[in-house]
Amino acid sequence: MPPPGGNAAERKIAGEHWSQLPDHDLIFSSQHGGMIDPVGFSRTFDRLVKRAGVRRITVRLARHTCGTLLAFLKVHPKVAQAILRHSQISMTMDVYTHVVGDSEREAVGMLAELLEDPLIG
Repeated sequence: MPPPGGNAAERKIAGEHWSQLPDHDLIFSSQHGGMIDPVGFSRTFDRLVKRAGVRRITVRLARHTCGTLLAFLKVHPKVAQAILRHSQISMTMDVYTHVVGDSEREAVGMLAELLEDPLIG
């Protein structure tokens, strides 16, 4: 069984430089498995947001958005749990995924069509 934290590909790339404490199961790690400097992470996140040309949101809000989009796409909750790396399904279902029903899907579809209209969008 691989050591906790990071994924196998990251560990393989880092090779002998990989170093992560046994009790650390990090969602995001440095390239060598350690904890990321929060300031450096925020700077990198801000750069990526700017490059993508999207509205600036917090990392926390990005996680909520991801969970909601997965629910909107009808991704199975256990798959969403794995993507969001939650140990408890209740965290995924109660906190990070906001219910999206058929009426909401229909409304979003109509908004998308409206925004794609060359006379409006």
